[in-house]
Amino acid sequence: MAPVTLEETGAFRGYLVLDHAYQLEILQNRGHVWTRDSRWYRDFAEGALPDHPLIPQIAYRRSRLYAEGMEHSRLSGPGNKALAKIDLLFTRTLIEDLAEQLIASFFPADGPGEWNEADILDQYALQLPLLVMMRLMGMDEAGALATGTAIHEMLSGGPGAHRAAADLDVRMRALVEEKQRDPGPDLISWMHHYNRQMEQQLDVHELSEDVWLQIVCGRGAGNTWICNTVLELLTNPELNADVIAGRCQMEEAMNRVMWVNAPVQNLIGRWATQDTTLGGYPVNCGDMAIICLAATGGDPMMMSTSWDVSRTNRSHLAWGAGSHGCPVPDLGTLIVRTGLEVLWNRLPGMRLAVPKESLTWDLPYMARSPTALPVIFPYPPTSPMNGQQWTAQHRFLSNPPRPISTERKAQPSEPQGRLPLWRSLVAWWPKR
Repeated sequence: MAPVTLEETGAFRGYLVLDHAYQLEILQNRGHVWTRDSRWYRDFAEGALPDHPLIPQIAYRRSRLYAEGMEHSRLSGPGNKALAKIDLLFTRTLIEDLAEQLIASFFPADGPGEWNEADILDQYALQLPLLVMMRLMGMDEAGALATGTAIHEMLSGGPGAHRAAADLDVRMRALVEEKQRDPGPDLISWMHHYNRQMEQQLDVHELSEDVWLQIVCGRGAGNTWICNTVLELLTNPELNADVIAGRCQMEEAMNRVMWVNAPVQNLIGRWATQDTTLGGYPVNCGDMAIICLAATGGDPMMMSTSWDVSRTNRSHLAWGAGSHGCPVPDLGTLIVRTGLEVLWNRLPGMRLAVPKESLTWDLPYMARSPTALPVIFPYPPTSPMNGQQWTAQHRFLSNPPRPISTERKAQPSEPQGRLPLWRSLVAWWPKR
């Protein structure tokens, strides 16, 4: 444990938890000592916190993220059941196609050169997870464009972050209301279906909060995980050679990154609900704990120097633990793994365009990645992995049953159970 502050005045403070065992103790919360509800944060409640970009991200919202016990189960029920409906096989095909479109956009319109350059972070890693999640939500192109722009602006922490957050709230509510009126083969429609089966149904605001959370978390660490794995492979010749030769699966390389360069460095947001001790240190009611995932790679109890255990040791806590653990780690892993496999298959010979030492890094309050990851690669690329393009015939979700109603509804022009064709998706995607 280490007492830390997150800014220069020392007012935004907490305890950095470095030991893996104590991190797990907090996340599992078997003694009901810790909470995600930020209203317990004593300094926050007393108005003692300075203005800081992280404040809006820990401020209480009426969502599963800040709920505990039965309320957490109620708020997460429809979303978790809807996520379980995803067909991961067909979702992989969707991810492959979006990845192919993004890679195609790397090449200039006036013709590729012998060597070409791209920023893997801006042109690929930041876009792919968010495109996949919004596609699964059933957004149309106009809605996805506006939502993507708002999320970029909100997470940047700039002067427009509050306005972007408010705009995102309005758009999520409108999307939830639209899917309530006209359900389709998407996650939000299935959330409505399962919500109608609940004794204490979620209202529109609560459903909108869960959609907001799924999209932002789906983007979340996925982009940093892609970026940091690319960096690890391009600067670790032995690991890269093992992946290319098939001696190491891409998922093993991804797992190594969880230990040596964790995409999410810190989980900020656990508060003590009573005076307690942790690792022999006193912790007062209302104190904040920060789970330092970046420290677990240096914990001698977790790692071994005799062989590269980081490829196979999956006891890291990147997915959380306990009731607030990620409900669909398989989906998050699929997005990152597929994106990396397509990238490695299509751009053999890719390498860093600048020395690793010259990369600049974002401040790792939560996630840690370079501010840019420029690479160069030869032309031509290899052919697509699956030899085919995404078509509307592929289905990753079926239609949920429509609510019983005597009102006659107009039938949509597109066949039910089919996905609209997003061929131009990456062409208009907003740049940072």
